[in-house]
Amino acid sequence: MTGVRSMLGVSPTEPDCYRTIGDAISAARDGDVISVRPGVYPESIVLDRDVTLSGSGSAGDVRVESVGEAVLRVAVEHVEVSGIEFAHRDGEVAVDLRAGALRLDECVITADSEVAVVARKDAQFRADGTTVRNKGGAGVLVFDGARAELSGCTLTEVATTAVVARSSGSAALTDCAVTDAKGAVLAADRGVVELRECRVRDITGTAIVVEEHGALVATGTEISDVDGVALLSAGGSRPVLRDCRVRDTTAQAIVVVQSASVELDRVTVDSARGHAVQVLDGATGDLSECVFTGTGHDAVVAGEDGTIRLAGCEINGGSGNGVVVERQARATVTDCRVVGAASAGLTARDQGRLVVEGGEVRECQSGVTWHGHADGSIAGCAVRDNLGDGIAVLSDQDVEVGDNVVERNLGDDAQLPGGATPSLRTGSEEKGHGPKDAEELVDLLGELSGLVGLDGVKREVETLVRLHQMSERRARAGLPSPPLSRHLVFTGAPGTGKTTVARLYGRILTALGVLRSGQLVEVARPDLVASVVGGTAIKTTEMFTKAVGGVLFIDEAYTLSAGNGSGGGPDFGREAIDTLVKLMEDHRDEVVVIVAGYTNDMRSFLAANPGLSSRFSRTIEFADYSSAELVTIVEGLCRGHDYRLEFETRAALHTYFTNLPRDAAFGNGRTARKVFEEMLGRQAYRLADDPEAGHVALTRLMPDDLGPLPGSSVGAGAGRVDEERIEQLLATLRGLVGLDEVKAEVSDMVDLLASARRRQAMGLPAPSVSRHLIFAGPPGTGKTTVARLYGSLLAALGVLAQGQVTEVARADLVGEYVGHTARRTTEAFDRARGGVLFIDEAYTLSSSRGSGHDFGREAIDTLVKLMEDHRDEVVVIAAGYEREMGGFLAANPGLSSRFSHRVRFADYTPDELVTIVNQHATDAGYECTGPTVAALRTHFAKMRRGESFGNGRYARQVLDAAIAHHARRTRSLTDPTMDDLCVLLPDDVPAPPRPDPVP
Repeated sequence: MTGVRSMLGVSPTEPDCYRTIGDAISAARDGDVISVRPGVYPESIVLDRDVTLSGSGSAGDVRVESVGEAVLRVAVEHVEVSGIEFAHRDGEVAVDLRAGALRLDECVITADSEVAVVARKDAQFRADGTTVRNKGGAGVLVFDGARAELSGCTLTEVATTAVVARSSGSAALTDCAVTDAKGAVLAADRGVVELRECRVRDITGTAIVVEEHGALVATGTEISDVDGVALLSAGGSRPVLRDCRVRDTTAQAIVVVQSASVELDRVTVDSARGHAVQVLDGATGDLSECVFTGTGHDAVVAGEDGTIRLAGCEINGGSGNGVVVERQARATVTDCRVVGAASAGLTARDQGRLVVEGGEVRECQSGVTWHGHADGSIAGCAVRDNLGDGIAVLSDQDVEVGDNVVERNLGDDAQLPGGATPSLRTGSEEKGHGPKDAEELVDLLGELSGLVGLDGVKREVETLVRLHQMSERRARAGLPSPPLSRHLVFTGAPGTGKTTVARLYGRILTALGVLRSGQLVEVARPDLVASVVGGTAIKTTEMFTKAVGGVLFIDEAYTLSAGNGSGGGPDFGREAIDTLVKLMEDHRDEVVVIVAGYTNDMRSFLAANPGLSSRFSRTIEFADYSSAELVTIVEGLCRGHDYRLEFETRAALHTYFTNLPRDAAFGNGRTARKVFEEMLGRQAYRLADDPEAGHVALTRLMPDDLGPLPGSSVGAGAGRVDEERIEQLLATLRGLVGLDEVKAEVSDMVDLLASARRRQAMGLPAPSVSRHLIFAGPPGTGKTTVARLYGSLLAALGVLAQGQVTEVARADLVGEYVGHTARRTTEAFDRARGGVLFIDEAYTLSSSRGSGHDFGREAIDTLVKLMEDHRDEVVVIAAGYEREMGGFLAANPGLSSRFSHRVRFADYTPDELVTIVNQHATDAGYECTGPTVAALRTHFAKMRRGESFGNGRYARQVLDAAIAHHARRTRSLTDPTMDDLCVLLPDDVPAPPRPDPVP
């Protein structure tokens, strides 16, 4: 480079400066420095010569904006840019590096584009202290041999993947932060990524994907708070992690598939909800001096021809096994330490091969086990203080058991086939009997551990098992057993696995020798309660007798204490409870009783009899499944029926479950199964016309197979907006006679809800919209008609699922005794689910009726709670006279906030009443002449309107009277014409009623 470097100024206002950056670049020579003064520059910059762009002032003072065209394009050997913010939207690329080299220092790139930064063939991109945001797509993309070096940068708010290296492109990140992105890193098609001392957190999908022979080396990097998998290695790739930490993932931490491999050296994995490491499908994992803590499932799993080698690793706690080898997989575990696993420390099953060399397994549910057709060996291992067996060879294949230290295990120190005697050094020669069936116990606890989610439930059941084992151990030592209540209360929502766990609990107690047979007898109120005196005790005793030796599981047990709902007569549910308490006392060692139901309802059940709370001293709460757990349930259903979810389908499914309303209809695992079955139906519909669809297509579920959400924050409809239907309904509303204020109010409400929907779809905050309405006005003014139109409009807007109108009055809501009103109101509310609950003359609920307790107030209180609990499922319209509705809203402090919109219905004018008569006459096949219309107008004008005036109803009554007069008038005609039969004459119009005499 020759010549003297010049300084060129750019400013929108300052003298002696170029007005645009492009003009300054055009005037610059290679080596010049362009100083950009504070301001906003709406232009697309093309750097075609070696210059330096320097922004003046503080960060963000210089902003370059472009729509469509790239905000910065580089095609020259060397360019440096510092202190400038680049903003771009509605295009493919924000910063496009086509050739040469670009360096960004302390810059900001804010994009809403497909890619924020692209480095193409052999280009070089370097960024220091720069922030990259892209709400429309990827962050930095390098391909075709291009290279990116980022130091001290932040990549955040990225819609897809923050850093992508493809087609031999490479990216090196040092001391960078990647946050709030769908994915952090993708290395594919021989792309290479290096991470040094980086932080990756708040990722909503798989954080790091290395596939198609891509490569990744990460050192000193932390990956945390991932709503999915932290690292996925596939397609022959080989990522390497050294001195890294992975924590808080909702799925597996590290997954290796498709003949890929992973090398983990001094890696810590903490609090993974799934496996810490899973190696499948011919893949390989080499783990050295790693630590796995608090895993929500089996910690390390090798399956489907996978191979894992662990050396010097440590596994602490966890809700499953320490290391699992299954199917045709192989694992070598050398000098590793497994402590406190909820199931086996090390286990092999199916045709897996497990080789254990040295190390320690202690304080687990069981030590080291081989099942099925597994083989392998164990030598030099210390297996001690486990709750079950120490070393158990339950396989039909050869397992070589060498010299090991096996001591203080509650089960057998060693269970070997054929009575073989291994070379064991034990701490004590005095052994207990152990569980009744140790092998089955290990299998059952493994089955319990394999259930999706339910971490608290698993811990409680495992605690009970350990208490029973400790009781047996104390008995062998001549010590008194601790007090144990085996009867349980299971609380929680439907579909959370209560029956499944109850069945497993019975089998576990049988394996422990606590129960004789362990069968589950499942009953509900109809199985225990009879309709005649004495019959309930007989039915309850019969069911209890069936459960002797096993578990009596009473679902929805609270219904026994909730009354019979008939409004009179004895409540035989209490008799069932009393009988049950006595039977539990008489057969305390023969039957385990589990009662299940909603959390709040079960409290009232336990209070129904003084003996219940003492017998059910332990309650296990079944929490709702998380979105990730529901996805896992669907994945299990797919495996069981030979389907598979694509990667993007898993992400779409997770988003679906995250946004799914958790209302009374939400069934947890049942909902997951329903979604799975609906996906199969949509896939079948999608492939019905494709006879060429092969095996892969028939087993693959795509995002399109996932249906729309049944609700949203704006409403609980199907999510689809039927614009044509909306216009039809609004036209019908506009066609109603009169009601100008009503039409305006309802149209404004529809516009507000539609706007909220559109804002929500664009990711903007939606305004809080109360859809509940007060219809205030005299009778006969079309309130019910407008309510039906409003419900249909909300359904067409996707706010309600169906839009039907359920009409009720006081008599439909108010009962005759305490508790009856709440049940009646709830039943009416349930009938209105997905539509509109229309309460006519709602003010009668707040007006006292005679003496004694006024159950109308109870109906209002119940209604307020239901409106809060199911705010997206039902729209409530309360109707009545203007003055009285004020008293209704004052009856409960929560009413006025829920009914924030009041629609006033005015009396019809005489002309509007004439129009109503005309419309109904035409519909009935009659015609009103001009003189008849005049007579009708006179009638309505002279009509004295009291509080009971019926408006539209009165207009229909007038028409009915006119038709009756017409019939009498034409009855004597021998040969009537068409006009005679159809035309209403003025004489047919009745005279207005006389006002009541003034007293």
